[in-house]
Amino acid sequence: MKRFFNFLVSFSFMGFLLLILAFAMAIATFVESSYGSAASRGIIYNSWWFELVFAFLGINLLVNFFRAKLYSKYRFTVGLFHISFVVIVLGAAITRYYSFEGLMHIREGSAGNSILSTDDYMTIEYNGQKVQKKVLFSELKTGELNTHISIDGQNVSLKSIGFVKDAKKTPVEYPTGVEMIDFVVSAGQGMESFTFRKNDTVDLGGVVVAYGDTSSNIRFINEGEKLFLVSDRPMQLRSMTGGEPADLPVNEPIEVKPMNLYSFDGYMLLVKKFYEKAILRVTHDPSGNAQEDAVLVEVSDGQTKTIVNVFGRHSMAGEPTVFMLGNTDVKISYGAIPIELPFSIKLRDFQLERYPGSESPSSFASELTLLDQEKGIEKDIRVFMNNTLKHRGYRFYQSSYDQDELGTILSVNADGLGTAVTYIGYAMLFLGIILSLLNKNSYFSLLIRRLKQSSKAVAVMLFAVLLGSSSLKANDAAFASIPELDPQLVQDFSELWVHGHDGRIEPVSTLASEVLRKVSRKSSFNGKTAEEVMLSMYLYPELWKTVPMVKVSEKQILAQLGSTRDRLPVTEFFDEAGNYRIASQVQAAYAKMPAFRNHLDKEFIYVDERVNVFFMVFRGQLFGLFPTGKTEDPWLSPGSMATGLPVADSLFVNRGFELLKESVAGKGSLDARQIIATVTAFQEKFAANIIPSESRKRVEIFYNDFNPFKRVFLIYLLFGITLLFVLFVNIFRQKTINKYLRYTLIGFIMLGFLIHTGGLIMRWYASGHAPWSNGYESMIYVAWASMLAGLIFGRKYPLVIGTAAFMAGITLFVAHLNWMNPEITNLVPVLKSYWLLIHVAVITASYGFIGLSAFLGLLVLILFSITNERNRNNVGKFVDQLTTINEMSAIVGLYMLTIGTFLGGVWANESWGRYWGWDPKETWALITVVLYSFISHMRLIPSLKGVYNYNFASVIGFASVLMTYFGVNYYLSGLHSYGRGTAGAVHWSVYLSIGIIAVLMVISYLKSKKYELDV
Repeated sequence: MKRFFNFLVSFSFMGFLLLILAFAMAIATFVESSYGSAASRGIIYNSWWFELVFAFLGINLLVNFFRAKLYSKYRFTVGLFHISFVVIVLGAAITRYYSFEGLMHIREGSAGNSILSTDDYMTIEYNGQKVQKKVLFSELKTGELNTHISIDGQNVSLKSIGFVKDAKKTPVEYPTGVEMIDFVVSAGQGMESFTFRKNDTVDLGGVVVAYGDTSSNIRFINEGEKLFLVSDRPMQLRSMTGGEPADLPVNEPIEVKPMNLYSFDGYMLLVKKFYEKAILRVTHDPSGNAQEDAVLVEVSDGQTKTIVNVFGRHSMAGEPTVFMLGNTDVKISYGAIPIELPFSIKLRDFQLERYPGSESPSSFASELTLLDQEKGIEKDIRVFMNNTLKHRGYRFYQSSYDQDELGTILSVNADGLGTAVTYIGYAMLFLGIILSLLNKNSYFSLLIRRLKQSSKAVAVMLFAVLLGSSSLKANDAAFASIPELDPQLVQDFSELWVHGHDGRIEPVSTLASEVLRKVSRKSSFNGKTAEEVMLSMYLYPELWKTVPMVKVSEKQILAQLGSTRDRLPVTEFFDEAGNYRIASQVQAAYAKMPAFRNHLDKEFIYVDERVNVFFMVFRGQLFGLFPTGKTEDPWLSPGSMATGLPVADSLFVNRGFELLKESVAGKGSLDARQIIATVTAFQEKFAANIIPSESRKRVEIFYNDFNPFKRVFLIYLLFGITLLFVLFVNIFRQKTINKYLRYTLIGFIMLGFLIHTGGLIMRWYASGHAPWSNGYESMIYVAWASMLAGLIFGRKYPLVIGTAAFMAGITLFVAHLNWMNPEITNLVPVLKSYWLLIHVAVITASYGFIGLSAFLGLLVLILFSITNERNRNNVGKFVDQLTTINEMSAIVGLYMLTIGTFLGGVWANESWGRYWGWDPKETWALITVVLYSFISHMRLIPSLKGVYNYNFASVIGFASVLMTYFGVNYYLSGLHSYGRGTAGAVHWSVYLSIGIIAVLMVISYLKSKKYELDV
């Protein structure tokens, strides 16, 4: 027994549990992507064995806390953040088992005192009794209900035997069934399906359709196998195969035949099939339009069994299904249940603010009145995103609103104790980590001392890729015919304010950059700036139509268009008759639900968007240059008919840019720059209160022109690779790098870092929010953090600085790939939180330190692989030093990642009342924390400790960071915002890189054993 206990509390078992935990969570994210969150919760997150893993980890940690005397004053800081995980898990357990949450829907002028539970229940009612059981159904877990009730002294079992997501009732032929009619009705606004049994009716809005009811307007009757239709109003017969419509007699039976459409009063009716004997069977609706799920319940009294289909929906109140057991009515329902509150809340007013002239919400809030008669409280309160109402252990958060903007939806949380315990755990964690970095007795301090004692000479072999830049060449003949524009006119045009599609007011310079990237996936075109291209396209549309600019990546689309070029002129998208050649494919793609669109569908939509943007530029429709004087109105584009403006101003909106065309063509009397200046004056006259400051415009235009991050990645790569190359050469020459050359190369890298920092500051100032709100921004921030980590750890070690520069350069290069979107955007309301600001800053910076750790691990493997008898001693010194820096960088990265992940929990809890929801993004962040916790503790596991194993793990572990950052955002169903952009299939180069690294790992392992370097 003692041996078994010692195994349970051993570091080896701890490592095994961490890997099991990480693997289980990873599997759960893919289950959720395929089957939904209920499935992942049901089979993994809420399972007993998953909770048992946490329990064993807690026991293991507690025992080792006392064994290692982490409570002593010298090690207390380390013990504090380790024991904090036990407190956090305890808080999570309280939340899971003793708290609840739900939604409250209130209309303006009304009050409510109940919420609908977030959890689902099966409710059984009979003879005045009620049985409720919490359930979590999914396609992978159907047996949630298994209970017994007693009716008239007889034991009755009810057991769920199936679950159908997006369920619909489908008639199927059955020997003991009844007559049924399966038909559809269309009214031009969509189509609705019906399945009628005898005496069923439906009111279509003044027209009643029935089966057998003689008082209806349209009725079905049958004689044996034949079905007839009788109408009390004129009706036409149309065949789906074509032909002229035929008038049908009124009040006379008409035999219903296949492929016939019956039209009346604006409706079209089609009978799909008439069944003489059929039953309704529940099936899955693949269209995704079904409004309900279905639970199949087997009801048995010991002698007979009956299947009852119970319909409902997650988090929605279910309608009861009624059936007879003997002489007793039994009701079963599935869905949320109402929870009464000891007080009421009244909605006085719901307020939705939008970005000027846009449908995009800037913020929304509920003006509430708290009514608590028991406490004698009547108080007005305003609830909005990140600002909650707290009362009697309940917290109310602004969650959503009704489409007519006359009602609010509040999320409600009752978890005072669980939240308090969890927050105490967070505080212990943050404090312990910070103090551990300062504690001279911590392992991190030991690494610092080890590094100081190691030799000063460090060198490494070059690990680099050759990066080429492609220039965009246009059709020379078509492009040469386009007149050059006055550079000063282009400059004036670029400085105008324009109202973007998302409501952001930005310089034309920014819009032009977005448009050119959208259409051509390039930031400049044949030497012309984006501003010049966009203005020229508006002035000379006929000339630009023949210039190959529209990017088409998908080969199937190119094949359909009969081209092999990846950029086409817009003329190639239309045939000689002017028909749009991809119209049918685009319509088919848009007709599908977004979740059901495949890669080709998405590519057709992207290409269609580019073609449409092209024509919108031609017509000037993208140029929202003219404010109306009303903040809520979108700005008008040139040629618009402006109402509500003075006559002269209205005329200028309608004709101003036509005058610009005439002036540029040399036909008008007005100077082109004078017309642009008049537009500027117009904007200042009608929008002075909402346009950003002049300094912000200047900064944003300079940012667009300078393009700092594209410049910086070239600096990082050029001088980082050069520094690594020089160090590599010197290792074989047995010399140290010339200090002046070292200072020069590092100086240029530091110059790049200063430009990088300045670029972040400019983007922050121009956008008005921290630059890590989407995929592109967080990438440039990760690159900055990587370079910062290199400069911190590489003050005496040029290898570290060179490696960090190379990594930062590669990161920025990836950020500028086509599928990353660099546009500056407004923030959605939930992202306007200081907790989010801190959370993203810390967690994203951690990727820089962990990334540096991975690159250093890769360099160690490279050193292992090039070891020979001559250099084995030198390599051993370099490896020790690199591994020490690797561990330091990984520890700092792990600390920051842990703090950042749990700060995300604080943000989520303050925003919508749930500090952990098992969203794939946060789950993969936790997986990365768990994996790097395992990697950091490998030195304590006898079978896994060693230099090779650690560096091997630091490289492999980085795959979890890549999955957290890219995989979830672009390939799973995460809810977070940072993955804005689109990614296609995995590029072949990724598989090649994995193969090369795998070969390197094998070679380095063999060399490390051969020359006894793995100590």
